[in-house]
Amino acid sequence: MLQRSMLVFAVLIGAPATSMAQGLAHLVPDLILNKIVSEGANPGAPHAGHFTLGNPTSGGSQAASQADRASIAAVEAFGDRFKSQFANVPLGSSTGGFTWTYDPIARTYVRSSSSFGPAFAERASTIGRHRLSAGVNYQHTGFDTFGRKNLGDGSITFFLPHTDCCNAALPPPSFEVPGLEGDIVQAALRLRATSDTVAAFANFGLSDRWDVGLAIPVTRARLEASVDATIIRLSTATSNPPVHTFVANQDVVQKTFTESGDASGIGDIVARTKYAFFKRGSANVAAAADLRLPTGDEENLLGIGATQAKLYVIASTGQDRFAEHVNVGYTVSGKGTLDPLIAFSSLGASNEFNYAGGVEMIANPRLTVLGDIVGRSLIDAGNLVDSTRTFQYRIGAGATAADPLLTSSTNPLTGQPYQQLALTPGTLNLLLGSVGAKYNVTGSLLLSGNLLFPLNRNGLRDRLTYTVGIDYAF
Repeated sequence: MLQRSMLVFAVLIGAPATSMAQGLAHLVPDLILNKIVSEGANPGAPHAGHFTLGNPTSGGSQAASQADRASIAAVEAFGDRFKSQFANVPLGSSTGGFTWTYDPIARTYVRSSSSFGPAFAERASTIGRHRLSAGVNYQHTGFDTFGRKNLGDGSITFFLPHTDCCNAALPPPSFEVPGLEGDIVQAALRLRATSDTVAAFANFGLSDRWDVGLAIPVTRARLEASVDATIIRLSTATSNPPVHTFVANQDVVQKTFTESGDASGIGDIVARTKYAFFKRGSANVAAAADLRLPTGDEENLLGIGATQAKLYVIASTGQDRFAEHVNVGYTVSGKGTLDPLIAFSSLGASNEFNYAGGVEMIANPRLTVLGDIVGRSLIDAGNLVDSTRTFQYRIGAGATAADPLLTSSTNPLTGQPYQQLALTPGTLNLLLGSVGAKYNVTGSLLLSGNLLFPLNRNGLRDRLTYTVGIDYAF
């Protein structure tokens, strides 16, 4: 496992932070909104390809096309929330596994704790004056669900109405809304999203009570997306030849569109500091701050695109074979890049209420077994939930209004409701659990391994994230 992490680190360092022209973060919205193109019964006709944002270079009334803003906003909101959560996963603690205090009688440093510390939380104990620890962690994340939907089974769907292609091209009263504009396209998304991160970290004791630390992640992000597109003929069901099709002059209503890309580079660097203002026996209380810098490329899913400052309090204690720790804090975030198509002004990076707690069990002097719970409440981040949209048959030029198949009130094609993900305002609550162990191989060298898993169904989730690392104290 360590050999793999070193290989990944070498690949990431050597790889450029590049992927698509627009950036990896735009891969899914661009695929759905720009690359699902229908041919139409007559190639080159003004309405050909009009279930997307349109192509104003094709001539005719195409240049005056008006796409459905609600559909665009739904896709863009999905992309924005995906981007903000993809790179915003826990990095793990940069605090060294060994902690010391100076013994003035013996004139030497002695271990202040038998535990090697937590994995995804912090303990109040400090490393010790002028002591240094450094290490490397490798973390693999393969996201499985988003908005309580499986990313890989096509259950995340969007509906793209026909663009308003003709009424804007002609002045009233000359124009007539074509009935063919009542057709829609269903876009069912299947997405594989993975990230591999190698984080180098260091922690130094300025005094017996004051530590400073730094974590530098290098990440490779990869997306593989496919969209199963289906033309739903709400208004042209009886047309012959078909008005809308994916193959010219043929009756083809289904087609799969694919896109993939990857990007590598430095992620968001985190600077940390901790001051233990209370020490009494095994009980310690500290104040801490993390400053996350927007050094990662937001457009390629390597960073969140905003500065974050996290202030929190740490309390920890230990008796015999067990040590406990609790963290409570608040994160203030810059907004990052906002998408003007989305109605909720709170999008971008979110402020957070943070909490964590856990226990360390000292199985023997060389082995510490760990368990943590990590909670985050992303203020005003919004939730992606199922929303119902109803699309009606449209009477106009190009459709037969008297057709009983289309106009019957019992016809399932008339006023059919459809479910798609949509963003609703509110706080997004994320809850994670972790289990793992740290093993003292020799001297001051530690090996660690941890599993991270979701404890609720919200947000972008990986069923099982694994982390391995090494840590050496000087």
